[in-house]
Amino acid sequence: MASRRSEIRQAALWGTAELVIRYVVQFGTTIALARLIAPDAFGLVAMVLVFTAFGSVLVDSGSGMALVQRQHTTPTEETTVFVGNLAIALVVSALLWVAAPAIATFYGRPELTSFVKWMSLIFPLNALAVVPDALLTQRMHFRIRTRVELASSVASSAVAIVIAARGGQAWALVAQAISSIAMRALALWFFSGWRPAARPSLHAARSLWSFGGVVLLLGVMDTLATRLQAVVIGKLFPARDLGYYTLAQNSQQAPASFVAAVLNRVGLPVLARVKEDRAVLGKALRDGLLTSTLLFMPAMVMLGVLARPAVELVYGPAWLPAAPLLAVLALSTILWPSHVLNLAAINAIGRPALNLRLEFMKKGVAILLLALAAPHGVMAVAWSTVVASVAAFGVNTWYAGGLFNLGMRRQGTDLLYSISAAIPAGIVAHVTASRFDTPLMACAVGAVSGVACYLACCVILRHPALTPLIALIKRK
Repeated sequence: MASRRSEIRQAALWGTAELVIRYVVQFGTTIALARLIAPDAFGLVAMVLVFTAFGSVLVDSGSGMALVQRQHTTPTEETTVFVGNLAIALVVSALLWVAAPAIATFYGRPELTSFVKWMSLIFPLNALAVVPDALLTQRMHFRIRTRVELASSVASSAVAIVIAARGGQAWALVAQAISSIAMRALALWFFSGWRPAARPSLHAARSLWSFGGVVLLLGVMDTLATRLQAVVIGKLFPARDLGYYTLAQNSQQAPASFVAAVLNRVGLPVLARVKEDRAVLGKALRDGLLTSTLLFMPAMVMLGVLARPAVELVYGPAWLPAAPLLAVLALSTILWPSHVLNLAAINAIGRPALNLRLEFMKKGVAILLLALAAPHGVMAVAWSTVVASVAAFGVNTWYAGGLFNLGMRRQGTDLLYSISAAIPAGIVAHVTASRFDTPLMACAVGAVSGVACYLACCVILRHPALTPLIALIKRK
């Protein structure tokens, strides 16, 4: 038991380190590119990323998650996933290449044709990385993943910045996307040491598809609900507006994606190892929810409250129209840890079909809200994500109550600790930040005062996750 706890602790540390490196480099690159590239160029590439996101989901086809969930896989299963993914990738790449002119016509932007054709290279490159990536995650070899992410992130960021500095505009973003995937695939092959060692099998494919097929549909629905916003905004409004929304969304999603990646990368393997004991799994889920919410909620509240000075400081005055969008999108993400961990727990017990049912309901609501909001402007689209987030929390916790004895009432009660501390913290941050004219001082003083208020409120309220977290830090 002690060795397992040590293994999990080391996996969590290296998994977190890997993701910190990735997101720090990506965030730094976004800052640099935002000062070199116009909002219109960001909007143009966002139009293309809608289609590459769908293609990437199809290429993975849920098979990577299936390998992770199984814990122990055979060379036949691994080779089957590799061959299947590569075949799908080549088909998807060819289809996107052929569809490039039609996509450009849809948006009324002829220059998109070249962008789409180049971005179609992403799919076969991504297919090469699926199995090595899944096996390293399955075996909790996050130290190797950290090296891979460091090498690929730094190299692709350097490529993008050099091209942008030479006036490449949108081409810098295209080059970054392609080079990042290519370098990551090469690094995973080099560091993982995995190579196909068997023949693909239809039996293995069917077995993996029982789990991976549902995960594929989940990914398609998630991508549809998220990327459909870009399609609607790109079609109805100027590319500049999509550029502002994309920057705000990327800024909001940076911490959200980081937390989701940590919780999925470490949470799924950990929860899968205790899946036979529902009581232990339920306790692990509750502990994870309490701790992740304690840490995540103040970050999103500070991001929302300080959106205007933060955007001006980080991206420059030209991007200020993105600040109100960022404030609303940050609000929509405060329940994100609950969403991620509840679904991870359901996947851990091998119930992807239930996740599929949940996603149908949640994404259906999100798409309906988007359709109602779109005619009223980009800000209305942002607010639709807030309502969709609340609806998703209700759906997730309703089913978690029956599976893990951790339903809406218990999770909501736990959540109130962080919410009760975050509200006064947000007020304090806003009031103190408004006293300063310079964005640097507004962000610094606002964030420090807000976080201090949050921690004080957590102590006063006796937040259940605070004492275990302090004890864990002291042991380190």
